[in-house]
Amino acid sequence: MSSALAGRLTGGRYVDVNIDRDAAARYGLNVADVHSVVTAAIGGDNIGETVEACSASLSTCATHARMRDSVEKIRTLPLSRSAARRSASADVAEVKINDGPPMLKSENARLSGWVYVDIRGRDLQLRGARHAARGR
Repeated sequence: MSSALAGRLTGGRYVDVNIDRDAAARYGLNVADVHSVVTAAIGGDNIGETVEACSASLSTCATHARMRDSVEKIRTLPLSRSAARRSASADVAEVKINDGPPMLKSENARLSGWVYVDIRGRDLQLRGARHAARGR
């Protein structure tokens, strides 16, 4: 064997937003309302489409990078415009950042981890054929 390399299992950062349905309802919001605001603020939201000749492009709206660079700033996202019922995302959801894999890989809808093996001077197909013949 020349070398083996396993896929990275850590190094990614994920923003987890756990919405408290009861708290959202007290502010007159539902899960879709909260999800829409948080999604648009963190990752942007498509607000329109422009078609010119044979090409189309989406127009996206997102908050400035300074607004979404920390959990504390995400927690202060305003959710309602009503002066009587002002709320921020921290009032109706728990927002935290968790570590995880930099990329999720799956095969047949099952999560998988990959190990890459570089073998020189060996015929892997022949070895596999011998094992298959023994099993019959």
